[in-house]
Parts: sequence; C-alpha cells; structure tokens
Amino acid sequence: MKNYKILFSLILGVLLVTSCNNSGIKPTVLDNPNAPVLNPPSMKYAGYNKDSAAYVLNLDSMGTAEVFTIKPANYGPQLAVTYSLQIDVSGNNFANAQVVTTSTNDTLVVTIPQLYNSITNPAGINVPVGVQTSFDIRVMATIGSGLMPVYSNTQTIKIDPLAALKPYTMVPAGMLKPYFIIGTADGNWNNSFAGIGVSIIPMSVIPGSFYNATTGAGTYVYTGYFKATRGFKLIRDIGSWGEQWGSSDGHLTPSHNNGGSQNFFVPNDGYYTITLNSVTNSLSIVPASVAPTQSYTSMGLIGEFNGWGGDVAMSPSEPTYGTNNHVWYTTYTFANNFTPPVGNGGCKFRANGGWTYNWGAGTFPVGLGTNGGTNIPFLKGSYTIVMNDVDGCFYFFSAQ
Repeated sequence: MKNYKILFSLILGVLLVTSCNNSGIKPTVLDNPNAPVLNPPSMKYAGYNKDSAAYVLNLDSMGTAEVFTIKPANYGPQLAVTYSLQIDVSGNNFANAQVVTTSTNDTLVVTIPQLYNSITNPAGINVPVGVQTSFDIRVMATIGSGLMPVYSNTQTIKIDPLAALKPYTMVPAGMLKPYFIIGTADGNWNNSFAGIGVSIIPMSVIPGSFYNATTGAGTYVYTGYFKATRGFKLIRDIGSWGEQWGSSDGHLTPSHNNGGSQNFFVPNDGYYTITLNSVTNSLSIVPASVAPTQSYTSMGLIGEFNGWGGDVAMSPSEPTYGTNNHVWYTTYTFANNFTPPVGNGGCKFRANGGWTYNWGAGTFPVGLGTNGGTNIPFLKGSYTIVMNDVDGCFYFFSAQ
C-alpha cells in the first residue's frame, strides 16, 4: 500500500508539473473527476439509413457516419482531456471494446471507414458482413498518457456492414437495378416495358465501385432538363409502384416507399441532377452544377448488323423539349451476336449522321460511352435501347 501511495503521488506530481499554465499556477486534479456524458446520436449523416433505423456502411463510401457530441469530463481546471469513442457488441459490457476515434474536444467525428473497420476487423469485434447487429458505444476520458480513465453513459446503435461494392462492369448482366424517372418524357406515366424511353427514363450508372453485385443496388444519377409544371417520381421495377421515391411536400423533399407521396416538382424550368443511392436509400435533387452545352438534331445506332451503312434512327424521349432533349431510344432486333473479340464488329451510337460525335464503351448491356470509344459488343435478341448523350450512359433492355 505504501508503494502504491508513492506511485500515485509521483503520477500526480508529473501531471501537475506538465499541466502548468504560463502563469505558473499548478492545476489541481480532482479526486473524483466528473465523467463525460455521451449525447444520443444525431442520425442525420450519410451513414444513417432512416428506413432501417441503422447505420448502413460499406468501405466504398468516404462519407461521415456520425458526429458524436459529449458533455465534457471535469478533472479540474486547465487539464487537457482525451476522449476515446469505444464500441462493442451490445450486452458484452465492453469486454472487447474497440476504439473508433479520439478527440481532445467535445465532438467526435466518425467516418464510415472508421466505424466499418472497428466492427469487422478480424482481430477485433469481427462481426459478419451483411448482418445487422446492435452495438453499445461509450466515451472514455483520460488525462496525460491515458491516466485516470472515467467512462460516459452508454448509447446503443444498430449497424449493417455491407459487402464491398463493385464497378457496374463487374455486376452480372441483368442484375443492375437502375431507377427510372416517370412523369417526364411524354408525360403519360406508362409504367410498362413499352414505356421505356417513351414515358420512363433510366438513371445512369457511374464509374467506380458503387454497386452490389448480388442485389444490383448502387448509386444512380441523372442530369437533365425538367419543367416546373411537369411532376415526376422514381421507380425501380418496371410495371410496379412498390419500390418508389416521391415527394413529401410536392416539391423536392424525398419520401421513400410512401404510397401516399406526391409527385416531385422542380421550382423552375432548368437542368437538375438527381443522385440516388439505393444501398443507403438516400436521394438528392439539386440544380445541375453544369448544364449541357452540346445538343444534337438526331441520334442513330450503327454497326456491323447493318454493314456500318446508314443509321437506325433513335427518337427523342422528350421531343417537346427541343435542344434540351438529351435522351434517345429505339427498338431493334439483332439477328446475330457481334463479331469477337471486343473492339471488332459491334455497334456504336452517333449523332447527326456523322462521326464527329460517336459513342462506344466495349460493354453490354450497360455502358458509359465516350466519344470514339470501343465498339459495343451486342448479343442476338430484341431490345429497347436507351442512350443519354449527357453522360454517354446506354442500356440495352431485353424485350419481355
């Protein structure tokens, strides 16, 4: 006991010396420091999914999972305190506590990778990917080199760590699940396969690892012209209204899977960008940062199927929009597969009946065409074909 008292006195002495302020006044360490108080999570950042009341996480997102705030601990005046956010499976009493992040103030910002790695690390908690699990979190406060720890109250959160996402090119053919904009185009709300391109417009895929190879969920975008007088919604499954996004207020506030939701209406005519992440079920509709400056009078499909002579004419999805139309569609039946390897044979899109503007990507049935890109390797069959000249995204939808 005597040795213990001597050691404790030495520790306090070191703390008092190293914590002196410029005035030379030595701070006093409280015998019973006040523990921090961990506030409930805000549940308003990118990692949180309100539909499942859980943090839906994958390593392909660099966003913020949550910002935790605390009422600071009190060890005495002028003493610097370090806060460590700890996590463990609920009911484990922090026997396997992992530190997610640390801070020296009352705010602890946690990124999606930090939270994901904290719970899936094989050397740590090691929960299975794809299984929603309940976790307890708390804050440990210390001074000096991790001395005199005190612990906050416990909050409980649910986390759903997802399998790694992949590029759209690594998702099996037919597995992608793009959402469709319905209500624009001809305005007739034809929610059927026959309505593709005519009444419903597919949103585009994007480069990068953003897609679940099993479910087809991922991030889909669309930049196009909208009229303030024409309402619209988003649907996932053609012919069904079960998976949809609408408006909660008749403007641009999103509401997911609400059968009573209203149509979206933009405030003014113009170009808007829709970004939908169907992994985390988040949606934004904002004015486009850059409006398209190039427009085309016609769009066609050409390739080995017609001897690279002439064009299969594509129709504008929004003919009344004039030069503001950027989506084109047609139907076509290929009698044979393309001539391999990729880069030979195939087909392309081209504008105005010439080769100044032409799009290819070397992928099928979905791709992001670039000017002068690789020929598209089509396969035998009947398709409804849609092409967006803003981002070059194209789809070959197999006829049903």
